[in-house]
Amino acid sequence: MIRFHPCSDIGLLARLDAELFPIDKPPTWEGAHWFVGYDDSEPVAFCGWKPVDHEGPVGFHYRAGVLPAWRGRGLQCEMIQHRERKMLEDGLSAAVTYTDADNAASMCSLIAEGYRPYVPTAATVLSGQGRLGRVGFVHWRKELQP
Repeated sequence: MIRFHPCSDIGLLARLDAELFPIDKPPTWEGAHWFVGYDDSEPVAFCGWKPVDHEGPVGFHYRAGVLPAWRGRGLQCEMIQHRERKMLEDGLSAAVTYTDADNAASMCSLIAEGYRPYVPTAATVLSGQGRLGRVGFVHWRKELQP
């Protein structure tokens, strides 16, 4: 069983991020809540979320990754659920995120957890400055239930 623990070890997070997202720019570690999933003492997954103003305060699923040997075991859905519980504990009532349009695995996990696509406004786009309407990104939202 994988257990998720809060993580402030930027070195560990950066190592996992570099392995899982080798061509992406690293996320901004500060301001986000980070968790690492462990199989005993071996880190096998990580995820983060942060509060954002998105037509009101919401939780943003910021980054998540699972090492290849551990994929296909439902860890993406577990990480979504874990972060949603933390968002609810912080008083948030909605969660948002975005995916690359060709990331079928992440989209399937989000759909399975009740997320639906939506069209952001210029003021609420999550996928970066200048990316509104750009082909290649799907934005997702879910109203959280206690």
